[in-house]
Amino acid sequence: MKSYEKFIKKEDILKIHQNTVQILEKVGVIFENEKAHEVFKKHGARVDGNKVFISEDLLNKALDTVPTQFTLHANTTPNVTIGGENGDRIILPNVSNIYIEDNGKIRKTTNADNINQFKMAAMSPVINSISLNQFPDCSRFTKKEKIWGTLAMNLKYSPKYHFSPSINPREVSKDEVFDLTRNSIQFLRDFEGIQDKEKVMSISGINALSPLAYDHDPIERLFASCIENQPVSVTPCAMPLLTAPASLAGLMSTTNAEILSGMVLSQLIKPGIPFLYGNVSGATDMRTIQLSIGSSEAALICYITAGLADLYKLPFRAGGSLSDAKDMDSQAGAEAMMMIYATLDCGADYIMHMAGTMGTFNVVSFEKYILDEEIITMVNRQLKGVECTEEKLCFDSIVKVGPRGTFLRGRTPQIYKDEFVMGKLFNKDDPNNWQSHGAMSVKEKAAIEVKKRIENYEAPERTKEQLDLLEPLIPAVYRQAI
Repeated sequence: MKSYEKFIKKEDILKIHQNTVQILEKVGVIFENEKAHEVFKKHGARVDGNKVFISEDLLNKALDTVPTQFTLHANTTPNVTIGGENGDRIILPNVSNIYIEDNGKIRKTTNADNINQFKMAAMSPVINSISLNQFPDCSRFTKKEKIWGTLAMNLKYSPKYHFSPSINPREVSKDEVFDLTRNSIQFLRDFEGIQDKEKVMSISGINALSPLAYDHDPIERLFASCIENQPVSVTPCAMPLLTAPASLAGLMSTTNAEILSGMVLSQLIKPGIPFLYGNVSGATDMRTIQLSIGSSEAALICYITAGLADLYKLPFRAGGSLSDAKDMDSQAGAEAMMMIYATLDCGADYIMHMAGTMGTFNVVSFEKYILDEEIITMVNRQLKGVECTEEKLCFDSIVKVGPRGTFLRGRTPQIYKDEFVMGKLFNKDDPNNWQSHGAMSVKEKAAIEVKKRIENYEAPERTKEQLDLLEPLIPAVYRQAI
């Protein structure tokens, strides 16, 4: 039984699919882009103004060409395979936040905060892919540095996977999106020294505009990525009763239509192009009209997303350490634990916002970042389950020790280290001993670890040719070091 079947039956996944087919055929999806209209028309789809209607036959033809897995190639890091039974998992931390929780207060992030957040990820034992946020203050950067600076800095300073060809969208006009996206993909090729265009190197993430629409720029990025033979990921973030129907089944039907319509377009542009299915929708707090991502419904959306991706045999993105909390408190911990468990249990192949996320995507907490890593480690151990091999049954040891003996002899054996995961920061001490040694809170311990983490950052080695490519695009203040 697949993990998602604990929460939704396969026949109900099929009902959502069938509802989606009706939406695509009878309601349609808006594409605010003439090039998309022409492609759909060429392949027999009905186009009425900006609205495109996709038949079940056209959908099935696209599903027949999209691959079930794909390999991302690089020279600076090992290749990774996304999707399939034994695929790798890409894990990114919180990104794109505009606020930071700092000593119990929320304030706007600074450029220095962004750099420190990047260093946190670079030295993380859990995060394996990182991306530098766009800088909040670009006033002293040239236009070229504003557009290309963070991409160049990611490639120079990240020791981990970096598969996003993203450039700063705030500095790019509608007429520039297509060419600049293609140029950024070529830039990745030049940096990695991989000019074979058959090799997949990046994933362009785009968002649907719920309900049932795509605006101009994401479609331009989709076209550019497909033409350059690079995968696309489509990820809606719908709000029930606002940008989606008022039920989970209704929400998943409309967002599924959004995702699949983008998938169909990708296959019409270039049949066989890899595609990453995604959904990070949540609940709506109708008291405040705010998106709620730290909710049981958001956890269920992870599982339904897994079920739909399983139906279509597509790799998928879902979840993260999502929380709506505004402080690193019990709410933050409870919501993070719920969402991390759902994310890992459902088997997501690609995960963003997996450490430090608070305030409904908008806030980062460095202390929560560290504690989320502890939760991830615990959940991974739990999901690993129990082995009952002859070695793990320990019969010979039991015979040797006998009744009322002790198994504590000499150094801690490897079998114990493999079997039991003990967190570094969660408090397991004797209460009196903890109190007599200063009664330090978990958050205080995490703050110490944050300081160490940032101080221990080391930049990776880069060749002269790579530096010559990158450094002219990096803002002067970060050109030599961060």
